[in-house]
Amino acid sequence: MVNKVGQTTDVLHANPGEGSEVSSVLGRNVTRLRKQAKITKQKFALMVNVGRPFLNRIENGTADPRLSVILRLAAALDTTPQELLTDRSDNPARNDVSPRHARLG
Repeated sequence: MVNKVGQTTDVLHANPGEGSEVSSVLGRNVTRLRKQAKITKQKFALMVNVGRPFLNRIENGTADPRLSVILRLAAALDTTPQELLTDRSDNPARNDVSPRHARLG
């Protein structure tokens, strides 16, 4: 989609309100996995090459990061983008999964 100034804009969500749910799920999963790996927000932001304020927005569920950022988040947390975008509250048995080790560097 192109806006009035000729800039390309991303249309990420077909249904209104759906984006906030996806962002919330992503934020919860990133926070959980980062904490399990015992990585500070500052270090994690450096690992995935995003600013600390943007990482805060991701973890708070108020940002809609590009696919490239989601891929870097998943790689740093040694998981898949699908896992980051999956709502674990639908499957409580999965909450007992042992912590993963994040890739450092």
